[in-house]
Amino acid sequence: MIPKISFTIFLPAIKLLLGLFFLIPTLGHSQAVNQFYIFPNANIYAHPNSNLNIFSDISHSGTFVSYETAMINFYSSIWQNNVGSRLPDESARGIDGIGGVFRFSDLLQLPQRINNLNSQAFNGFPNLRLDNSLNITADLGNLHVNNNLDFAKGNLILNNVDVNVGRQGTGTITGFSQRNFIVTGSTMTGGALVRNTGSVPISLDFPIGTNLDSYTPLTIKYSGLPQSIKFRVADNLYNKLNFPEYVNKTWIMKTTVVDPTAKVDLTLQHNSLEEGIVYYKNRDQAYVTRYDSNLTGLWDVLPLVPTITPGSITQRAAVFSAYMNTRLNVDAIKQIEYFSKSVIKRDIDENTPVNIPDAISPNGDGFNDVYEVVKRLPTDIVRFEVYSRNQVLVYQDFDYNNTFNGTGNIGGFMGNNLPDGIYYYLISVNGAKGIPGYLIINR
Repeated sequence: MIPKISFTIFLPAIKLLLGLFFLIPTLGHSQAVNQFYIFPNANIYAHPNSNLNIFSDISHSGTFVSYETAMINFYSSIWQNNVGSRLPDESARGIDGIGGVFRFSDLLQLPQRINNLNSQAFNGFPNLRLDNSLNITADLGNLHVNNNLDFAKGNLILNNVDVNVGRQGTGTITGFSQRNFIVTGSTMTGGALVRNTGSVPISLDFPIGTNLDSYTPLTIKYSGLPQSIKFRVADNLYNKLNFPEYVNKTWIMKTTVVDPTAKVDLTLQHNSLEEGIVYYKNRDQAYVTRYDSNLTGLWDVLPLVPTITPGSITQRAAVFSAYMNTRLNVDAIKQIEYFSKSVIKRDIDENTPVNIPDAISPNGDGFNDVYEVVKRLPTDIVRFEVYSRNQVLVYQDFDYNNTFNGTGNIGGFMGNNLPDGIYYYLISVNGAKGIPGYLIINR
């Protein structure tokens, strides 16, 4: 029987061939505490074609150089890059070569964690391969991968940190799928996937999702000034309650450079389980919608864009029950943008008013204080009804002349200010069939 041993291995500041050294602790999996510490002045080299096996946790404060075709297999729980540590490739600057592949494996059936306490730019792994069905978590500090992030098994979970793949105009992500992707978390803020553009138009994949069961990736084609672009995805609609006419997802885009010339084409992929009921019924009339705080309804309304299925933002099998929509030529890009998908539309016919607002803000400032319906003809007679989310009639007018200011006129709602929130309306012009929709009261 092999005893459990607790110890720390210290490496002196010399150049050492890892292919020989790290094969020593072959009993690492049987040890209760097993850590390998690399001193600040240590220089370690993984030479070409070396195949190295590390069975202990790593606390790295030195310089760990890896050459092209080197494979560094990490089997333990925690890899920590401390302040001052370096992971350069074989080039003179340490970021211009290919470098080795650092493979995180589930051989010992352990979930794994990467802590990065070193904030120096491009001081990350030259190539990182995720080969752990129990997943890898980026836990402390932003993670940087200079060349390639490869998914063999498992997911990369971001614990409120970013993962930055590539340098300006470089960097690739391979092997991603609905079961192998970057988990950003479900809220509007937190960790994100960062890609870096160059001086020429570039297409970039963002294989992200909110949790292990929700893969909602996107691709972009970007043209503009070189900069970093980051995306994460959230489980609800930004600045609105979840409406049934939307996919219950928000893709959040952040940029580092304000560029009035920049343009983005983006394709968003979602799953059928993430659709509102109205969206589900009208999926063939969907489009990518963009948040705009200057709009009454907050999200813009566009002509429909054909929905494509199955989802193909993957490097493995197509994702059935997943749907893609594309929006071209997004410009005037702000440093934070929000995108989702919608099927809200305007049913235009001869009996439809010219304008039907989405919201009112009856706060007495003279702007959007009343619900103003613009008629096609002065002689049109508009019937206007407002219902609560529980389908209770709270306001009714058979000859509406733009007087609704958020005050009810039916039953117990008579003369009372209606609470802020979502309401549904039914508008009928000249006795025609009513047009349903929703409105927001937001004082």
